[in-house]
Amino acid sequence: MTNKEDILQEVLSHYSHWTEDRDQRMNRKNGWNAVIDAYWGKLPDNWPYISRVHDPRIRTVLIEKNARLMNNKLRGRLVPREGGDMLKARLNNSLLDYQWDAAGHEGSMIQKWSGMDTDGRMFASSWALVPWMTVKNKEGEVIFDGNEFIPKDVRNCGIDPNCRGIKDAQWFQISDFLTIDDLLSQNEAFGYEKYKNVAELRKQLEAGGNLPDNNYQSRVKTLTGTEYKQDSSFPLVEIVTEYRKDRWITFSPKFNILLRDIPNPYDHGKIPVVQLRYYPLLDDPHGESEVEPVLPLWRAIQATLCGYLDAMSVDVNPPIKILEGQARLETIVYAPRAKWIMSNPNAVTEVDPSRAAIEYFQTSYPALVSAFNQAMGEISQGVSNIDPMGGQKTATEVRNTQRQQQVRDQKNQIDLGEALSDMMSMWLSNNKQFLFSDKKKDKYILRIVGKQQFEYYKRSGLDQMELTDEAMSEIAGIITNQEGNMAQADIDQLMEAGKTPKYPVSEGEGFKKKMEVNEMGDGAEVSMVPEDLDGYFDYIPDTQSMALGSGEQQLAGTKAAVEMLMNPQNQEMLMQSGVKIKIQDLLIDYLEDLGKSDASKYFDETVQQQPQSPQSGLSLQQGTAPVIPDSGMQNGIPAVSPQQGLQPMAGSQGMQVA
Repeated sequence: MTNKEDILQEVLSHYSHWTEDRDQRMNRKNGWNAVIDAYWGKLPDNWPYISRVHDPRIRTVLIEKNARLMNNKLRGRLVPREGGDMLKARLNNSLLDYQWDAAGHEGSMIQKWSGMDTDGRMFASSWALVPWMTVKNKEGEVIFDGNEFIPKDVRNCGIDPNCRGIKDAQWFQISDFLTIDDLLSQNEAFGYEKYKNVAELRKQLEAGGNLPDNNYQSRVKTLTGTEYKQDSSFPLVEIVTEYRKDRWITFSPKFNILLRDIPNPYDHGKIPVVQLRYYPLLDDPHGESEVEPVLPLWRAIQATLCGYLDAMSVDVNPPIKILEGQARLETIVYAPRAKWIMSNPNAVTEVDPSRAAIEYFQTSYPALVSAFNQAMGEISQGVSNIDPMGGQKTATEVRNTQRQQQVRDQKNQIDLGEALSDMMSMWLSNNKQFLFSDKKKDKYILRIVGKQQFEYYKRSGLDQMELTDEAMSEIAGIITNQEGNMAQADIDQLMEAGKTPKYPVSEGEGFKKKMEVNEMGDGAEVSMVPEDLDGYFDYIPDTQSMALGSGEQQLAGTKAAVEMLMNPQNQEMLMQSGVKIKIQDLLIDYLEDLGKSDASKYFDETVQQQPQSPQSGLSLQQGTAPVIPDSGMQNGIPAVSPQQGLQPMAGSQGMQVA
């Protein structure tokens, strides 16, 4: 066999292994199909009760867990390592924050991670592809070029069975159902033959009668009655890609055709797949489902509920005993003034049913619900010692419920944070590799919103202009050549013209500032250059920022900080240490946390009278350093002689020559 044939046999063997494993996980007792049925409330076909009412407890618990964990946008920070610094970390963090908002393929990031959370709880693991995606319009113009995050159906994913997780897997396969036109359009979009042998695939597909290639029926669509209808005009072909750390291989398992075999195009050298797994399980790479262990309890709850309803129905409409031949059956009806025709007054009697099911329901149902909730991490206490059917709970039970939820949620946040860190590490590497892959692209414009980021970049001097030592020497030479006969306005003009950006960015034939502030002064555009991506960083996700109530916690923290810093004793101790509190910034942050988008409008700066210099009578303005006449040099510029006559120039840092 040739090398290509060897590769094809390898990937086909892997495909056979994971599809068999998938079918086993789907169809076994309490498997994936049973989990989906329970989520949708489908009772077994052989249900022994007349009533078929279900308690949607699994669905409710999963939705509430998801709402508590995925309620806000992710916040995180980059920590610099080798070759990085805090400014680069901030810039890259702002870039990742923007890409989080821009990655809208198949939904927003919060929607996609929300789906990952639910799938991970139901099926033990959830998977997502982390590609660098370039999208062009019909005219060939790039309309999107950046990182993406694409969750995949767990039933279309297969992992190396001999690993403990995606990080140490040798291979990972993802199955997609595409048309021939989809393959051809991707070849056209990339400008080269991305997928080979497409013509051969079309030929074999047409020879097979153009039948859609479906390996299994969608359980969800079957339950909802929206099953996919086979379309022979646009037949689907199962296309599988095996991702390895060193190569990617795409093939058609049904027609045994190899479509692509390329080296891994990503510099990070990883399988570009993120795994979200809350409960690892020994050597099973999938882990443990959160729903599967509670399915027997869920069925017991449904059986208790339906049995109670059946008993209620029998109690309201009990069966009756009729002596044969002593009553006319057509006259026996339950209605006002009904007339029963019978030859014996005792021919018709009601059966007195047992009320045990009704009596035990008030204790058995709450006990089962409590056991279910405890297994799902919703409560920690047993059956209430007060009225089991009442809505009241003791203070201890309320605290225990919140504590149990917080413990489980915090554990889930740790696992979620690891998955988010894996995704962000791939995004960082992809940015280094692809953001400036176009040689014509020398900068990337990043729009900065939010007072905290904006103020940090201003303090870092990204929008500042400065005089270099070379410029100062040139200006000093010009003044010397003029023998000191230059007006201060001319000197100021020279100094202003000689300023260059502190962080220059090329713009045409010249340079511009790295950060351009807008007219309102509350936002800016930052120009990122390839050098900003240098270095290594660790991403620290703040998963608690995504949780329900994180805004309230942040608001409470800001309020506590305001109260602490407004304490006169704390202010006095800080002043003794030479520290000045920037109370305005703190109050602005607090007001913005309260929902005031433009909090700075509540503060108006007042003009304060400046003290006079006793030596020269000059006005000392805050932030300026007046030039004191001297016979030497002042900042590299010859000082003006006192004999030439000096007059204070309001609003300037230097002196004007009379």
